[in-house]
Amino acid sequence: MLREWPICPRPEQDESLPSWIERIGREYGMSATALVNSIDSPGGIRSRWPDPLTLQRLYESRFVDRLVLLSRLSPPVCTALWPPASGWELREFTFRAYCPLCCLEDIRAGRAPYGRRCWLQSWCTVCSTHRYPLITHRPRTSSGYETTWSAAELRQDMQFLAVNRYRDLKVASESAMRGVMLGSLLEIERAIADAFTGITPNCLLWGNLSAEDFLTVVDDVTTWSLTHFEPVCAWSNAEDLSPVEEQEGYGIVGRHRRQCGPGEQSQNGDRSLRDVTNPKVRGAALWVAHALLASCHTDASDRSPGFTPQDRQMSRILGSAPAGMEWLANRQDRWPSAYRRQWWIDIPPGWPMAVAAHQAAVDTNC
Repeated sequence: MLREWPICPRPEQDESLPSWIERIGREYGMSATALVNSIDSPGGIRSRWPDPLTLQRLYESRFVDRLVLLSRLSPPVCTALWPPASGWELREFTFRAYCPLCCLEDIRAGRAPYGRRCWLQSWCTVCSTHRYPLITHRPRTSSGYETTWSAAELRQDMQFLAVNRYRDLKVASESAMRGVMLGSLLEIERAIADAFTGITPNCLLWGNLSAEDFLTVVDDVTTWSLTHFEPVCAWSNAEDLSPVEEQEGYGIVGRHRRQCGPGEQSQNGDRSLRDVTNPKVRGAALWVAHALLASCHTDASDRSPGFTPQDRQMSRILGSAPAGMEWLANRQDRWPSAYRRQWWIDIPPGWPMAVAAHQAAVDTNC
């Protein structure tokens, strides 16, 4: 028979479920994975890092019932911890993407740093409160479980933010371009968040789309850019991934190979925002989506972004491999026809192969 936990911190109002589980585990010197395992078998397997597959069990009805009993949660708190799924949650169900300013504010307020629910959404890569990009972090461990984050560590992360690629832009006005990049990401992320609540996106900015169709288009374009990232020429620092970002981005090809010309289709299948933990990699995909979808887009480089979405689509899509163009053409069949005619270039069947043949002839003549 399960007994109520004698010590159980209360969830914060906007706290994510994995963050709350981690904080409970710290009270008992256990990792989040070990804590979940102990619900089934006391003294369960200890693990140094959270196991995403194990933590996914927290959504199974039997685990929900047991956690409610063990932690003495009220119905309103349960509703907040287990909100309806949006379908855009990260597959790695852990507290890793975060804003250090939010966590520093937690420490100043006398509470342990905790993960916000929105940080588990794959479309969230920028803190809307502080206008800073989210970063990834693995807390240091002691005796095999996660220790609480210290103010010193968070300040180190802040120093990292001061020199990251969102601010290290090779332009005359660094602060202005930083605002452009973060502003563009916040713009598309706000539109996505609103669409989940049924709010129709601004037709002057995004075209005549319903909330549901807007989410479909964004999902398709970001999946295209993450799956066929090799041939997408870097137009901005948001897309200019470093070797570390390449490694953490689940095999996404970095700037060197993308500058070497078109590549082959990904051998690992489609890769959506949900499959990528690194918020900077997801931010790069959302930056591409903003460039292709938005009526107004200012690039963060000295290259002209094109005045209309079609201008930017021609430059970017023509730079992709035939397989990538064919993939996007097939996805466009799901989009509203009126929106496609007004807002997008046409990618008819066979056009990718014709473009490839033309480019081969040009290369031969050169």
